[in-house]
Amino acid sequence: MTPMQETTPQSLFDHWPTVRRRLRAAPHLAVFLDFDGSLVPLRARPDQVWLDDSGQRLLQRLALHPRVTLVLISGRRRADLRKRVNVPGARYLGLHGFEHRDGHSARPGTRRLMHVARRMLAERLRGLPGIWIEDKGPVFVAHYRGASATTTRRAQKIVRETLDWLEPDLRVLAGRKVWEVLPRELRGKGVAVCRLLEELPRPALSIFIGDDVSDERAFAALRGELTVRVGRPRRTRAHFRLRNPAEVRTFLEKLELEMAARTAAPRDNARRRREHPKRKRIPGSVEGTSESRLRGA
Repeated sequence: MTPMQETTPQSLFDHWPTVRRRLRAAPHLAVFLDFDGSLVPLRARPDQVWLDDSGQRLLQRLALHPRVTLVLISGRRRADLRKRVNVPGARYLGLHGFEHRDGHSARPGTRRLMHVARRMLAERLRGLPGIWIEDKGPVFVAHYRGASATTTRRAQKIVRETLDWLEPDLRVLAGRKVWEVLPRELRGKGVAVCRLLEELPRPALSIFIGDDVSDERAFAALRGELTVRVGRPRRTRAHFRLRNPAEVRTFLEKLELEMAARTAAPRDNARRRREHPKRKRIPGSVEGTSESRLRGA
């Protein structure tokens, strides 16, 4: 249940009895959800992605549950993430957890370095079809979702040659059809998750669902918790797998049912005690002895 090395995990639903027991036993749940590719399907461009109304209602119910802390954590800017999810009561962490409040930014020296790197890379990638750069402030992303295999190989070579000389100050994170360029001070989702868990009620069971390389640091940091990689079978540090955002939605619906069942159980027990109170024993009486036997004794 706590793999140190990467494995190819089985479907979470194949282990549902075990998962259900852990959900019901936990005093508190910290539910961490990646956005693009996990909670919602990937699109050609980031501005095409929104959480639909039914997803918002489901997350709203979870966020309002007293035993649940709901956290959205993404490579997007925090304000953009919050706008596209739009669930009051949830917590939002942008830039892989680096941005825990709006307007949070890197140090001045890092910002200057990122500006130079972004300008250099944009000039060298200009004219390559299907390649474009997204500016996220403290980080930037080179997208190649619409590029051919030949163009992608050429762009990858340019990215590597342009940015290698800037290490270790910057690092490149290869994601799903993207190369994300980040400052070293942005330590990733694992550190962000552990920092947030220190603020929550204890003990808490953590659930982390993500689909990308950027989520692996959180999977590694949460050994022993419920970690889930979304997508096709592949080696990962997560314990379980879900195939796509539709299965993630199914899991969240089942999670809501388990929370309701756990809440209802104490009420049902109290009701049964009221309806069937224990009879008081009379000192010296023998339970089950008929009145006639007692008179004849």
